Amino acid sequence: MKFSILFVILILISQVNTASLLTGTYGSNSTALIHERRDIKEIDVLRQLINQETLIRVSVVRDVTAVMDDVKSLKRRIKTQSQHNVLAETIEALQIKLDSLSQDNSLQLQVEALQRQIDNLSKNSTLVQTVEMLVSQVNSMRQDNALQQKVESLRRQIESLSKDHQRISTNQNKIQDFGEMLKILEENITDVHKDLQRDIKQIIENGSKLNRDCMDFYLAGLSPTDVYRIHPYNNESQVHVYCDMETEGGGWTAIQKRSSGSIGFDRTWAEYKKGFGDPSDSYWIGNDVIHQLTKGNKSSLYVSITLRNGTTLYELYHQFSVSDESDNYRLFLGGPATGTLGDSMRSYDLSGMSFSTPDRDNNGSRGYNCAAYSTRRGGWWFNDCHRAFLNGPWSPGSWSAPWYPTVTDSKQIKETFMMIKPT
Repeated sequence: MKFSILFVILILISQVNTASLLTGTYGSNSTALIHERRDIKEIDVLRQLINQETLIRVSVVRDVTAVMDDVKSLKRRIKTQSQHNVLAETIEALQIKLDSLSQDNSLQLQVEALQRQIDNLSKNSTLVQTVEMLVSQVNSMRQDNALQQKVESLRRQIESLSKDHQRISTNQNKIQDFGEMLKILEENITDVHKDLQRDIKQIIENGSKLNRDCMDFYLAGLSPTDVYRIHPYNNESQVHVYCDMETEGGGWTAIQKRSSGSIGFDRTWAEYKKGFGDPSDSYWIGNDVIHQLTKGNKSSLYVSITLRNGTTLYELYHQFSVSDESDNYRLFLGGPATGTLGDSMRSYDLSGMSFSTPDRDNNGSRGYNCAAYSTRRGGWWFNDCHRAFLNGPWSPGSWSAPWYPTVTDSKQIKETFMMIKPT
């Protein structure tokens, strides 16, 4: 505070002196001197002195200004120093708290209490005693003779089980060998069964009873589907036919079978009359044989077409017969027709129609022979011409409407059957 008052007085003094110098105001002594000395040189000398005095006063003012600047700088320093003092006081207060905190021994007391608990636990012998007791029991159990006996018993059981396992392994090997032997035996039995069936077949075929159709073989106990010799005329005349012993109860005699195009069906009247082909692949049994087996309208007809995708479609006609050659092997279909193929034979009125071949036209309804037409060359019962025709050209695209509308493209066909058996 004292320093501030002194500073104000200095500023006032400097302002008064500075004003006197700047306004040219002089004291009474200076004025009298000027009036007493009139000499011009003296006046000039006096003027020079006055100028020098003025310069000195200006210098003094400059010095006073510098002092004022120093005072201002000093004030700023004092202010900064005050701030430093506040910071120092704050630090000192924090240091005091820190010392107080350092002197607080509550945490130390807690640590010491915990250490005492740990020491007490270390001195507690209960756990140690428990462990020692368990160790003693284990040692006692090891020394226990009864336990040792149990261990020995278990060891003997393990040895016994090991021996049993060895015996089981040996037996399994024997069973495997026996299974292989059994397989060989089954194959031998199968071969013997086939040989026995063949022998029975020959005995039956050569026996006193003449087997007229496949049903006779079936009733005699022959079950394999195969090629057999039948006597359709009840005499020594025999015909090789394909017998289906599985479909719809078995005993079916195939009158038509086509499994490939190796055998053509573009045949003459005489060939269809007698029959042609190979019963194991493709053949026509012969119109005379069909007549012999079906006369009296006491036979069923089973027609099936197997497609190349594996699907088999069929149609079962419960009454089927064919007349003799004098009546041009006229077809008769009666009773219900059931199946998945469709009744395409009767839908186009084939029942009642005569048989035609490329060299003999018996349909007589159009003026040209349906059996000789390029896409229908083959023997069949035509009626202007057909919706069902299983004896057409096997070549793709040349066989017209095998069984319309179910099978319209011959390229779909893999196999066909026409089979009969007595009802």
